[in-house]
Amino acid sequence: MTRRHPYRVLVAGGAVGRFGRHLDRSLADIAGEAVVEAVAAARVARSDIAAAFVGNAFGGTIIGQESILAQTLLAPAGVAGIPMRTIKNACSSGADAIHLGWSAIAYGQYECVLVLGAEKLTHEDRARAFTALASATDHAPVADGRSVFVDVNAGRARQYMEQYSVTREHFAKIAVKNRAHASLNARAAERKPVTVEDVLADRVVVEPLTRAMCGGLSDGAACVILVSEDFAARRGLSGTSEIAASSVVSGLPSGSEGGSATHRAARGAYESSGIDPRDIAVAEVHDPTSPQELFDIEDLLFCGRGEAIRLLEDGDTQIGGRIPVNTSGGLTSRGHPVGATGVAQIVEIHEQLTGCAGARQVAGARVGLAQMAGGLLGGDSAVAAVHLLSV
Repeated sequence: MTRRHPYRVLVAGGAVGRFGRHLDRSLADIAGEAVVEAVAAARVARSDIAAAFVGNAFGGTIIGQESILAQTLLAPAGVAGIPMRTIKNACSSGADAIHLGWSAIAYGQYECVLVLGAEKLTHEDRARAFTALASATDHAPVADGRSVFVDVNAGRARQYMEQYSVTREHFAKIAVKNRAHASLNARAAERKPVTVEDVLADRVVVEPLTRAMCGGLSDGAACVILVSEDFAARRGLSGTSEIAASSVVSGLPSGSEGGSATHRAARGAYESSGIDPRDIAVAEVHDPTSPQELFDIEDLLFCGRGEAIRLLEDGDTQIGGRIPVNTSGGLTSRGHPVGATGVAQIVEIHEQLTGCAGARQVAGARVGLAQMAGGLLGGDSAVAAVHLLSV
């Protein structure tokens, strides 16, 4: 299929900071570390960066920086004086920032841009984080103060269990797989391997979800440098990957016509790139709870409805399988600093495709996918993003 945009967009390099609880570090410090590492990995100068796009969902609530967040995070890292945008789109904030950076190069506005995702969710007052999360939905708050997203995900999991004869053990196996992947990732928040028995014996949050099936609060940042093909050629940049498609859609609150937001974003990405779901060799998907990985796999057309469990049981979604999913550890184990996650996914896929993933390397991967879904609008995600990368 003919490319719909005039210029190819390449990932020149990127970096992911250590995800976890960093009560003693400021968001600017966390972000700055990722920026410095990404600029070095991309082999560009700060003076080459023509614009910056920063994904952050909850800076106003957590750290009190409601406005000019991009400028306050990037200036200490030596990036200033250029156009900057802050994108607030719940869990898809970072992925949407990638989309805007991609668009700016794909349509010829700039040749080199920086995309940063950064979030600080931990706070001495834990209630602040749950207040912030509640602002990413049109649902009423949950009575006991926990995140409404957990209740929604638990409800989806129970429905899936009834419809396809799935058990809690299946969900536990996903948590075990992703923790095994995270054990190979030095930047992951949770790296200690677990067993199915460990996961099932953990504290029940909302049936059927135990604590080990759910992502916890974490801080972190990730950064990538996107460049045009001409820029890369002039600078002699090697080891790049291409963002072959960038698709972002909003949810449909009145129903599921055309499928979920993730499904519609995926179809848009496949159609615009000419890439078939069967071409995908590695994927990072939005799994705030373990069951969600199954729903994502099916929405992304890796298999039919109710068939994702078979991929899990056959070992297809683990490293060494046919289509490894969440090689970074995913949201439940690598961590989910909301605004950073979508950018971290792009870094993971880029490193997989360029052979730089170390112990997590998927052999021979040439096409990868990153998917994020943010917020709740009625029964659907408020925004979903799908990116396809290739080499």
